[in-house]
Amino acid sequence: MITFEVTLFVKKSTRIAILLGAVLVFAFFGHQSLAAAEEEYLIKFATLAPEGSPWMNTFHKINGEIKEKTEGKVKLKAYPGGVLGEDRDMLRKMRIGQVQAGGFTGSGLTLVNSEITVMATPFLFRDYGEVDYVLGKMGGHFKRGFEKEGYVVLGWSEIGFVYLLSNVAVTSIKELRGARVWSIEGDPLASPVLRKAGVTPIPLGIPDVLMALQTNLIDVVYAPPLAAIALQWFTKVKYMTNLPLIYSLGGVLVDKKVFGKISHNLQEILKEVFQRHTSLLNERTRKDNDEAVKVMVKEGIELVTPNYKETEEFKRISLEAIDDLAGKAFSKDVFAEVRSHINEYRKARKVK
Repeated sequence: MITFEVTLFVKKSTRIAILLGAVLVFAFFGHQSLAAAEEEYLIKFATLAPEGSPWMNTFHKINGEIKEKTEGKVKLKAYPGGVLGEDRDMLRKMRIGQVQAGGFTGSGLTLVNSEITVMATPFLFRDYGEVDYVLGKMGGHFKRGFEKEGYVVLGWSEIGFVYLLSNVAVTSIKELRGARVWSIEGDPLASPVLRKAGVTPIPLGIPDVLMALQTNLIDVVYAPPLAAIALQWFTKVKYMTNLPLIYSLGGVLVDKKVFGKISHNLQEILKEVFQRHTSLLNERTRKDNDEAVKVMVKEGIELVTPNYKETEEFKRISLEAIDDLAGKAFSKDVFAEVRSHINEYRKARKVK
């Protein structure tokens, strides 16, 4: 009431000035408030990794650190265990905006950037030293390829070297031909290689494999040891063929358009946190894969090893299949460059 009486005596021009000032103050602070609200992001993240696995444990660490470092402006929400479907389904959901990011297997990465397929060429790498050397040389090139397709790579999430796991001992191509062999649905390399070996694979999505083993729809699967434990496949097989077939590289992708809407400072935080934690995870995954083999053996799985002749036969058939696929499933030039870097690494190691 007192305020009202006082304003009656304020000159008209003064009243206008006060009103304008109030409007400007409101607009300024209102804009700041809206800007702060707009800079809060929820990134929905899909993955095939089950809850409780090393990959999901790392995700929770990443989420906690990102919340802290961005002061709650960026948060992640996970959909683990393939609840949103296979890699292909996850990509489709990213394209329509249902989720904004995902952790993908090597097969999933190839759906976006076919050049990454070369990393999963059978018998390409002998050890992790070669893998690290090639990624050090080619990682930037692969990342640019993903960006051209509309995705930013936040980190490489290694799955490890892949082995055959089976209910019939497989130490030769002949034994493989007599088994019901699974292949990842849509995999650009596994199915052609198996067909070259005279095997007609049974394509299934990863979430369907455990049931297929339980019902004897399939006898043979392939996976890194740690993944076989995380997915519980090891509980339904009797043998592991002690011959690393391929190296499996996964990755964390985020939609480039969504990522581009985040301020540069927040982008840098996301990149740094993801890359550091995925690098640490990769180191741990290598150790855990070794331990996983010991666990499976302790649980009764028998290791069977092909002899030299059969090993060379596996390699010969794989190389024939790769020659057929060169220029189709992946670029001949990129494959040649990767091979060149591997040869450089091997030559340098021999010199030392």
